[in-house]
Amino acid sequence: MAQAKNKAEVKLQQLIAGAKQKNIEIRTEKLLREIGYRTHSGRCKVRGQDVILLDRDASIHDQIEFLTTVLAENAPNQS
Repeated sequence: MAQAKNKAEVKLQQLIAGAKQKNIEIRTEKLLREIGYRTHSGRCKVRGQDVILLDRDASIHDQIEFLTTVLAENAPNQS
């Protein structure tokens, strides 16, 4: 079980490194929730810089799935 978790951690770190190579900043943050809506990881631009916010409370497998999907997109967001 611990070995699987370590493999997942390695995979997540590889995805984060891949994002950095594409000049995408990754922030792992506690995304606050309020009554009536649910927050989730997402991608945005901050002062022209592509940023991905990862919900640190999401499971590592959900974080990996999200990053894999976002990084598979053709190009960073263009304004």
